[in-house]
Amino acid sequence: MMDIITQLIGWTATAIVLIGFYINTKLKLKPALMLWIMGDVLWIVYDIIIRNYSHSFLCTVIILINLTGLRTIYIKNKQNKKIG
Repeated sequence: MMDIITQLIGWTATAIVLIGFYINTKLKLKPALMLWIMGDVLWIVYDIIIRNYSHSFLCTVIILINLTGLRTIYIKNKQNKKIG
């Protein structure tokens, strides 16, 4: 049963990240970043279960990069509201 759950986590993470890539092609960066973060969190869970620590580290770094991107979007939106 755990094997099925593990596979489900991995495939769900893959689907979420792929949806994020598709949304990014529609120039919707903020939702894409949020989906990538959710997918990477699931991948970290999956990687810990299968003991793939190098990939879980990579996903952690990618999450930090995506959070930086979300912060940049937030700051730019805040500045644009002050200007406009």
